[in-house]
Amino acid sequence: MRPVRPRPYACIGTLLAVGLLAGCSSSDGSAEPTRSESSSGRPAPGNESPKASSPAFATPSECDGLQLKGGTTLAGSALSKCLVAALKAYGSGTEAVQSGDESGTSRFLFGDEPALAGSMTGPEGEKAYVFKGEDEWIKTPGLGKWVKGDKNSSDPQEQIVAATGKLYRALADPEMTAQMIASAPEWTVEQERPVLSLENGEDVTAWRIVNKKPYTFMGAAVREHILWFGDDFTPYGGQAESRTAGVMSTTTQHFYDLGKPVTIEAPE
Repeated sequence: MRPVRPRPYACIGTLLAVGLLAGCSSSDGSAEPTRSESSSGRPAPGNESPKASSPAFATPSECDGLQLKGGTTLAGSALSKCLVAALKAYGSGTEAVQSGDESGTSRFLFGDEPALAGSMTGPEGEKAYVFKGEDEWIKTPGLGKWVKGDKNSSDPQEQIVAATGKLYRALADPEMTAQMIASAPEWTVEQERPVLSLENGEDVTAWRIVNKKPYTFMGAAVREHILWFGDDFTPYGGQAESRTAGVMSTTTQHFYDLGKPVTIEAPE
């Protein structure tokens, strides 16, 4: 009997943070990208919901010099460093992902010892994952149980899980996220300030920052890449539309409960 290969699920990295989109679930390209912005413009004074940022958060020095003002142009290299620094400053949180016909949530630790745990659900069922330290575990309907990756194992399933885990670790690396955003030389802060409805029930007013021109990253042609930030550079998420080998894909990510304690344990 041939071993069941776990199918790579939609891009799950924390960090992902903001759209590691090449190779995610696809569409035929005929429909407009799904917007997670509930409305445009700022709420009336006195009616704004509490911000999703933690009271202890202080804007990182890496964001100094970046001006959040409609019409401003930001350098991709500087914006990428600011994003990574902000996520490291919070250290933990929850990420919601919608990619094609798959969706899910992940809890993450971001910093010197990153960890990620969550699941994605689609037509093939639920696919769960835990990455912690140097170890990775994956559970899919085909596997039927948690499998720990081991590249030196004689078990093909353990070899595949190890290879898949290393792939997602590379995608979740803050430096990889920084490289993607830096691949677009210039970004524009738009005048319109949408209200985002986050999965924890909070509505937040965000700055909408968009790449000025299409760019290419790891073989994917990224047509539109949107980043959402708060006034203090709290990252609320992102959305991007890209084409790889002629196939269009759109992925949307939201970050919420940033800074709240997260515990990630190895599966039993």
